[in-house]
Amino acid sequence: MLVHSVTFTAKPDAIPALLDLGAMLVPLSRAEPGCVRYDFLQEPHNPQRFVFFELWKSRADLDAHFAMSYFKTLDERLPSLIEGGAEILTYAIEGPKPAF
Repeated sequence: MLVHSVTFTAKPDAIPALLDLGAMLVPLSRAEPGCVRYDFLQEPHNPQRFVFFELWKSRADLDAHFAMSYFKTLDERLPSLIEGGAEILTYAIEGPKPAF
């Protein structure tokens, strides 16, 4: 299983466009066969901060997600909507288990 997250800061005028992209992307991504969890979160105390938080059954499933046309739309538009770069983290785990 993979835990994948993408964290970024939106340009102030880009928040509505990002929310629209997230509203389009989330239900389509959740319907993919290898998707275990797919959330698009906005930080409540800093509404410019967002994170995609995802769980995928395998690397192949995540790679298939990246090949979807709706993901490519996000990938093409995201750089113009955010300040700086995005922090991307991916962890391979054996399955959901507590850290301690």
